[in-house]
Amino acid sequence: MTEAIGRFIRQSIFSYKALFGWISPKAYITSKIVGPIFQLLFFCLLTRYSYGSENIARWVVGNSLVFCYLNAFFGIGTIMTNERAAGTLKLVVAAPYSKFLTFLGRSLMHVLDGIFNVALSLFTGIILFRIDLSGINMTLFAFNILAAVISASGLGLTIGSLGLVVKDTNLMLNTASTALLALTGANFPIEKLPLLLQKLAYCLPLTRSIQAAGLLLQGANASRALELMLLEIALGTAYTLLGYFLLQLMEGLSRKKAALDLF
Repeated sequence: MTEAIGRFIRQSIFSYKALFGWISPKAYITSKIVGPIFQLLFFCLLTRYSYGSENIARWVVGNSLVFCYLNAFFGIGTIMTNERAAGTLKLVVAAPYSKFLTFLGRSLMHVLDGIFNVALSLFTGIILFRIDLSGINMTLFAFNILAAVISASGLGLTIGSLGLVVKDTNLMLNTASTALLALTGANFPIEKLPLLLQKLAYCLPLTRSIQAAGLLLQGANASRALELMLLEIALGTAYTLLGYFLLQLMEGLSRKKAALDLF
């Protein structure tokens, strides 16, 4: 059992290095640090002047949580298309090993990187906007970050499974990331959205994590915040299971359509 877990972790690290090891420190800093920081500044300043409030802690926290989509979507969601581009997708499919476990193993480093992105964005918000988080329950807050990343990663797995058949998943990934920015309550109050979009918001990951973060910032109703976090993890699990069944379906279609090589 211990050896199997060790192999799983090593596979995750090797896969991450193989597909993303070409990224130079300059490219990583520009795309994963500088870009998100400026995006955080834009949305937080926009909400400050839109709502006329100096206390923008909830917007800083909400936007920081949303940034995990960079890994959940453009890391996990592009695993299969990156494998195809490298010419190794047919080897992954032909290997006598669970494709789903391979997918999960290659997602592990992106989950950890996503947690790092959220923490970095929070640190930036604390420094630039002088956000005070001293009164927050840090244990529950850390659990909330984990729940948010798990939930977003589940949706990333679902979209990424389509990469066995779809040549380019960027359209779906960009649409999903925009939906998270607009509909999860990170920048716009959900209650002000049209009724149909409100219902859609609760089908998306991060909505409940952002609500839970708001409750923790208020320093009250920790039990309700924990309930929202558990519901967030349940939603992420549902997306992961959906990704599993889609992966089985797409594998069969990819064999029939001969879509395992570049096309």
